[in-house]
Formats: sequence, C-alpha cells, structure tokens
Amino acid sequence: MKIVIYTNQDKDPGLTVTRAAADILRSAGAECIVYGGDPSVFSGAYAALSIGGDGTFLRCAKLALPYGAAILGVHLGHTGYLSRVHPEKLDILHDIASFAIRECPALEASVISGKTETQSVAAINDLVFSRGMAVQTVSLDLKVDGQTLGSFLGDGVIVSTATGSTGYALSAGGPVIDPSLEAMLVTPVCAHTSRAHAFVLAPERVLAVAPSHAERRQIYLSADGGEPRRLEPGEHVKIFVSKRALRCLEPKGRNFFDNVRIHRL
Repeated sequence: MKIVIYTNQDKDPGLTVTRAAADILRSAGAECIVYGGDPSVFSGAYAALSIGGDGTFLRCAKLALPYGAAILGVHLGHTGYLSRVHPEKLDILHDIASFAIRECPALEASVISGKTETQSVAAINDLVFSRGMAVQTVSLDLKVDGQTLGSFLGDGVIVSTATGSTGYALSAGGPVIDPSLEAMLVTPVCAHTSRAHAFVLAPERVLAVAPSHAERRQIYLSADGGEPRRLEPGEHVKIFVSKRALRCLEPKGRNFFDNVRIHRL
C-alpha cells in the first residue's frame, strides 16, 4: 500500500510529525513517499496524508484528485474542519487500511469568452468571485440552467461544495451542509439588500455567473483560495458539480459532525 505524505513545513518545521506518521505507517506495512514537487508520485497511491492546516489539505487534495488517491488530514492548523487526525493521536494510522472512504463532490468551473472556453478550474472547497483589493462593491448576474436567479450587489459571491460550506461561506452567513451531499451552495458576501440569501442547488444544476451588464469594475475569480484570475470583459463562468469526487478517509470514531460540534461550541 503506497501512501504519499504532503507536509506544510511551516506547520511542521522540524518534520517531527511527518517522521512519526511515516514510522507508524511503515510499521503497518505501507510504502511511504514524501511529496517533493512531482505530482505523478500520487499515481498508484492508496492514500495521501496531508500534514498541516485546511489550506494544506486543499493543496494536497488538488494534487491527489486526478489520481484517485484517498486523502486524510493531520491537523496542525487553526480551524481543522477538513482534518480528522490529531497529531497526538497518530497511533490510529496503524489501522489506516480499515478506514472508511467517503466521497466528497467537487466543483468544476469553465471560464467562457463568447462561445469559447478559455480556462477550466476545479474546486474542492469553493469558487469566490470578488472585487480584489479595491474598496468597492461589484455587481454579478446569476443564472441557474439559463433562468435568472438574481443580481447581487456587494463584496462578491461564494460558490461552494458541501465540504466548503464550513469555510468562507460559513463566515459569510451560509449554512453548514453534510459533506456527502452533492450540493452547490451559493452565498452572497455583504450583499447590499436584505433579500439576498444563500441558495442550495441540486447537483444537476448549472450555475452561470457574469458581471452585470453595466459593471465596469474589476472582478476576480479564485478557486480554493488560489491565485485570483481577473475576468476579462465579455467573460462569464459556468459552474457545475464534477463527475469526479474527492475520496476522503474517515477514521473509526471520527467524523465531520465531531469537527463541527467542536468548532461551534
């Protein structure tokens, strides 16, 4: 059983947790490889072990997703909604082969100019449409399956997976959604109207987001907190639930509801 270890060295500067985890996994019969920059190392891997915070988990997940490796997080960050293993309880890794595998739907977004797709991006947590660094509002038109959902004036819009509902969307007032649901959550950010609420869309829906017709301000798209991409005039974005889900390992006795309960108390 091949396991790739992806470590945020800022969170584990002496690699103490990384080495301890590798020793336990090897004693359980696993072949451990520490990620060094080549994504192809995930090919044929049973699992990827992320050591760091939620941001580390998302970066690891993006690399593991195309190869189908299941992912498990060791929590060394602040919030830890995505991770299931505490660094002081690494011994549970002895039983990693018996962990349940839970599928978490991802999102895909196509940036379209006219009728041509100029870029395609995937998101495990969320896609964020924002004003960038400018201190100003932006106006976005949203459509679902070609039908107008509404225009949103404010700081932006977050489109998230159920997994991502505990991230930026939660801070913006959105609901917490069971991560096993194939749902798409649309959450306005600081909307300039009391009628702008979060929407939960069914997985077969296609969401289109575009700057409003009169909008002349710069609007940026960011996937999972990555480098923002400026939307050029005439571009719009189509978003849908991906057919490829992220596979997550679930240790015995730990689950999503434990994490939510801990962080909401």
